[in-house]
Amino acid sequence: MIKRITVVFLLLLLCMCIIILLDDYYRMQIPSDIYIGDVNLGGLTIDLARDKLQCLTEEKMKQPIKLIFDDNQWTFAASEHIEVDLDKSIDKIFMYLKSKSVLNRFIIRHRMKKRTYRVEPVLKFKENKLQQTFEKINKVIMVEPKDAIFKIHGDTVSIVDDVKGYILDGDKLKENIARILWSENRTLDIPVKKIQAAKTKEDLASMKIRVKVAEYSTKFNKTLKGRTENIKIAGKIINGYILSPEEVFSFNKTVGERTEERGYKEAVVFIDNQAVPDIGGGVCQVSSTLYNLALLTDLEIIERMNHSLPISYVPLGRDATVNYGNIDLKFKNTYGGYLLLTAQVIEDNLTVKFFGKNKPDTIIEIFSETIKTIPPPVTIKKDFNLAKGEVRIKQGTSGYVVNLWKKYFNGENENRVLISKDTYNPTPTILYMGEKIEERQDVNDLIIDNELQQNEGED
Repeated sequence: MIKRITVVFLLLLLCMCIIILLDDYYRMQIPSDIYIGDVNLGGLTIDLARDKLQCLTEEKMKQPIKLIFDDNQWTFAASEHIEVDLDKSIDKIFMYLKSKSVLNRFIIRHRMKKRTYRVEPVLKFKENKLQQTFEKINKVIMVEPKDAIFKIHGDTVSIVDDVKGYILDGDKLKENIARILWSENRTLDIPVKKIQAAKTKEDLASMKIRVKVAEYSTKFNKTLKGRTENIKIAGKIINGYILSPEEVFSFNKTVGERTEERGYKEAVVFIDNQAVPDIGGGVCQVSSTLYNLALLTDLEIIERMNHSLPISYVPLGRDATVNYGNIDLKFKNTYGGYLLLTAQVIEDNLTVKFFGKNKPDTIIEIFSETIKTIPPPVTIKKDFNLAKGEVRIKQGTSGYVVNLWKKYFNGENENRVLISKDTYNPTPTILYMGEKIEERQDVNDLIIDNELQQNEGED
């Protein structure tokens, strides 16, 4: 019995010795049928495997890779964009053999003989160079997506479908380049990925914008070129704006600063109760027209200020002056759904409209009520250019205190609500008196200077 145990022990010991010797012998040798890419490195030592891989790599790296998209193609040597890390590639093979147990390593090697193993080489992409190539290709193949848009037909709305775009799929292309690096066929179709439009047809349809809710128009003098251009610029910016439910619309935030760099021209504005030229004159007509649209849609007015002087393009009490940085027009979308704002300039007419899910049942009427007229004060000034005894008059304008009302009709009942009480300042009548007037002049001596009347222009 003892003899049998001794024999078994010696046999086991012999086997272990053989396994250890084999493990030591094969430790630096790659198992059979191990490939890196298409290169068989089986049975080679690490040094020989590295030399063989390097030789084939240098050959493959010189061969061109062709990229194709429709009728366009680009060709470059692989070495321009890729490096093969030989050491790490070979190390990947021995990842299969990492085990602290000699017996486990022996078993793994035995199993590996029964099948073929392929290991992908470790590649280093030259990212800067690769990015330059991708950008060059993208300029040719890239298609920008197009958002779905609302299209107005009279007073109804339709939707123009979105168009998806596409762009080069850089990650996928890198994978494909790595895959064909060792093969004979080195031609690749360029993969692309779709770019979704920011606004799809489904997105717009979910807003349920179908019909006109309200509109308002004002007229302007189209012979005033600068003012007309400013109205067109501001109108174009707000055209197509979509107000979400409960959103607060800010005219200044939406239209932006009125500067020469943005195309705005010089035109008359009101500053310190005087009409003076400034960049952006006329934009207040856009804000005032929009203010009336908000009133007719029964939106909540958050911020609004009237002009200091009366203007002519809307009734008193229905204007809204703006000045970028300190005076704004703001209103809140309390309509109960999305609103599409349109603005259009045709000839001498500016028209703004709101489109929404349905027309309101209640009819709204806006009207002004002048509760006080403020006569222009009289100011006397000496004029040393006038002959003695002459008088020149610059006629002032009256001021007003105005109530603005909103009247609701729902078919049966009528309700009236005060919107605002506004004051418009008068401008003084100025009497320019000739020097050293010693006696009261007869009324027939008065010279009325019509050229100085306060009707030269408006904000």
